[in-house]
Amino acid sequence: MACQVADLRSSLHQATLVTMVMQLQEELRAYMFLFVEVACVGHMAPACLQMRNCLWNDAAFWKAYAGVCFDQPPESMAAAALREAFRRWLFQLEDRWAVEFEEVITQDSSSEFGANYLQLFKDARYIASGLMPSDSSPQVASFAKLSASMLSQYNPKQLDERWAAESLISKVEQRSDVFTTEQIRQITNAFEESLENSFLQQHLEADDGQFAEPLPEGVWQTWELEEDDSEESFANMDFSDWAELDPSETAPALR
Repeated sequence: MACQVADLRSSLHQATLVTMVMQLQEELRAYMFLFVEVACVGHMAPACLQMRNCLWNDAAFWKAYAGVCFDQPPESMAAAALREAFRRWLFQLEDRWAVEFEEVITQDSSSEFGANYLQLFKDARYIASGLMPSDSSPQVASFAKLSASMLSQYNPKQLDERWAAESLISKVEQRSDVFTTEQIRQITNAFEESLENSFLQQHLEADDGQFAEPLPEGVWQTWELEEDDSEESFANMDFSDWAELDPSETAPALR
């Protein structure tokens, strides 16, 4: 009986929250979500049909929420187009984004202290989390090559860089909807080869250049990495989850 009462109270609280959100003016609704992580929009939108209509499919909401990415707020634009523009702005996927990322890598590599692979890997992971199947295939292919190149050039002896590289690998492997099997293989192979070369170099340098004991089998296999949740709130938003929402559905989407 107590469990039934608790469930009833929970349902009433949820219904009250949905009603409150629905009754807010679009600008106030958007203003409310600006104070929480952007992922909250993606989590609440599929909760029920009402929330989907007042968040995901509401052009007025997106015009207010995503207005920061427009030089001039659009007069008339569908919710889907507003969401797409916001995603591209949020994850820096506008125009020639792959070329711009390559320029960042080149400029960073030419600095006095060399490339900051820790930041570059974080940037690459952030971009990978925001890609969608509709994005330009040539640019995605260029991004995959750039990622493989960075993974083959960084120093795995730098533990923070290696952990950032593993985090990038983990994200890429989750995005089979964006990257081809061959692209994922090239990226993971570059990472594994960098680890192998690093361990071999350490082995050859042991005992003043003399061979040490045989390396244990599988020593350069990637080890498990606990995901870092300390990134900025925008970086925690993975639009690959949003792709599962189909605005044409009429039934509630429960997840």
